[in-house]
Amino acid sequence: MYDAKTIFFLALVFFMATRGRPEKVFTIQQFNRILGFLNGLKFKTKAQEKFWEIDQNKAINFTDLSADIELMKLFKTVDRQRNAYEQNVELYKIIQHKATTTVPLTNLEKEILGYDWTDRDGFFNCQKALTTYAKLEKIAKSEIERAESQKRQEAIKKTLEQQTDGQKRRKENERRKYFLGGVVLKYSQFLKDNYLFGPQDTEEAILQHLLEDFIV
Repeated sequence: MYDAKTIFFLALVFFMATRGRPEKVFTIQQFNRILGFLNGLKFKTKAQEKFWEIDQNKAINFTDLSADIELMKLFKTVDRQRNAYEQNVELYKIIQHKATTTVPLTNLEKEILGYDWTDRDGFFNCQKALTTYAKLEKIAKSEIERAESQKRQEAIKKTLEQQTDGQKRRKENERRKYFLGGVVLKYSQFLKDNYLFGPQDTEEAILQHLLEDFIV
């Protein structure tokens, strides 16, 4: 049997090991995709160059990743960079298309289209600019969504306030109707008890008769 301290320590270790995002599992197809990606790159980052050189020297197998922790870390870095690169390529195409429309380009968009991808410095400077552009677009989108959400909340609040006023009016009308109805019922019963009207006379008939007498 474990003592209380040991159980607490084991639970803490388990919690630390399982918290956060689940460990990403790679497939051999993804591994081959990375190698194909690196093979097609004219200019590589330090991590990409290092992984590519290791593969060129000893031909990395997919099983080598699980056996080598450092190699797996390097592979994950390259995979993240591949994903970022592909997103930048799609973003670059969107900006290129925008340049063919009547929508004016921003200074950053003009800067991005001005880089030469066949030049090493131009290639990496453009990647950095595209990353910055993506972050700005994300911030702008978040701000637009926040503003729209605020407008929706204000509209909902205004609607609720209007509904509340209407409910108050309906409640007041119902209270008045209930009060007047109670008065009529009591007065009608008083008239019947004093034989001014018969038991068969309804409250509506009594009220109609009284109104007619009052008008006369």
